[in-house]
Amino acid sequence: MTEKMQALHALSVHGECTVLQIVDATGIQSGRAFAALQALVREQCAVSVKRDGHARYTITNAGRQTVESWELAPAQEEMDCV
Repeated sequence: MTEKMQALHALSVHGECTVLQIVDATGIQSGRAFAALQALVREQCAVSVKRDGHARYTITNAGRQTVESWELAPAQEEMDCV
């Protein structure tokens, strides 16, 4: 599973997360987790919001559809948002 896929999955499970929460949930190094989240934002699978002075990320409807499609076709590696 790629780091973007891991980050997207963590967002779908945990909801709104900071980069450090993604690191804790996935084990990805913080710099790589941030890069994965930024890529998901660019691809419109996640959005970034400022709350309490910290960036938090949450999954979008497009991201949810991607995660749901994994359950329908788990062997497929390339997904629309990832």
